[in-house]
Amino acid sequence: MFFPVAGGVPAVAKAEATSLLKLIAGEFATRVAALWPAPHAPFLTARAARRHLVCLALAWGRDAVAAAILEARLPHAIRLAAGPAPPLGLARAVSRMGDVAWTAADYRALAGLLRHRQAAKAIWHAEVLAPELVRALAALPEPMAGAVHLALGLDARGAAVLCEAYGVIRFRSGPAAAARAAARWARAANVPALFEAVRDELYPEPPAPPHPGTAVLRPLATKADLRRAAKRFRNCLAEQLPYACSGWSAYYEWLGEPGAVVELGRDHIFGWRLEQARLAGNLPVPEPLQEAIASELALIGVHVGRSGWELDRAIASRGADPFPLRPADFAVAEVFGAG
Repeated sequence: MFFPVAGGVPAVAKAEATSLLKLIAGEFATRVAALWPAPHAPFLTARAARRHLVCLALAWGRDAVAAAILEARLPHAIRLAAGPAPPLGLARAVSRMGDVAWTAADYRALAGLLRHRQAAKAIWHAEVLAPELVRALAALPEPMAGAVHLALGLDARGAAVLCEAYGVIRFRSGPAAAARAAARWARAANVPALFEAVRDELYPEPPAPPHPGTAVLRPLATKADLRRAAKRFRNCLAEQLPYACSGWSAYYEWLGEPGAVVELGRDHIFGWRLEQARLAGNLPVPEPLQEAIASELALIGVHVGRSGWELDRAIASRGADPFPLRPADFAVAEVFGAG
C-alpha cells in the first residue's frame, strides 16, 4: 500500500511486527513482517529450523529469496539461505537451535565455524546448539575452533589474551608455526593447562649459550632443558625463561657431586659474570664446591665476583661515599648463596 507524501512522491507503508514476532524473530522482526504481514502466520507456524534458515538468509542480506525458504525442499532452502556452497552440517545445526532467532552476527559465526572441520565436528555433536557455544568457539584462534571444553571455560578477556598470543607467534614465526602451536593448545586438558602451554609457546628458544660447556658444566640450552632441570633441582628455574630467551642470562648444570644450577648474566664490563649458583632446593653452595665452580668458570672466561655495575658506580663516585666498594669476598659469597 502507498501513501501520498509532500511533493507527490509515494512511500511504502512500514511493516509492523507484532509482539510475538518480535519475540520469535528478534532483530529480524521488521524485515520478516515485510515478507509476511501481520499476523505473520506463514513464518510463525513454520518449523523452527525453517525460521532459522530465513533469518540466516536475512543475516547475509538475501531478503529477496527469504520468502521462498519456507516452501522450498530442504536442500534448496539451505542453498537459498547460505548460498550455492552451503557449509556441511547446516541442516543438522538449524534443527537444534531452539525456537528464537539468533543475532545476525551469531548466524554468520555459525556458518564460518561449520566450514572448519574441527569446529563442525564439535557443533555436530552438541545436543543443544546455543549461540553462547558458537560465540565461544568463534572467539578462539581458528586452529582451536573445535576445543569446546576450553572455549566454554574462557571468558571474553581470556579468549582475547589467547588470540593475541596466537597473533604474536604468527607475526614472529609465521602462520604455519602459529597453527601448529594453536593445535597443541587445543589438546590442553583444562584452561590452566592451556595458559601454561600458551606461555611456554610464547617464549622463543634461548639463543646459543656463550660457551658450549665443559666436562663438568653442561649448558641448559633449550626451554625443555630448563623445565627438566627445574624438576630435578626443585627450584623456579622454569620461571627464568624470560631472561634465558632474551639472551640476558645463560644457565648451566654442574655435573659433579653435588649437582648445582649455575646462572650467568650479561655484564657491561666483564662480558659474562656468575649471577648465582645453587644446589637442589635452592640451597647454598658449600665452600669447596664454590672454588671448583669458580675455577671452571674462569677457564671459559666467566667473571666470578662483584658486578661491573658496582665497580662502575664506585668509579663514578671517585672511590668515595656514597658508593664504597664492598669486599670482593662478600660478592663471591653472595652469588653462591652463602652471603
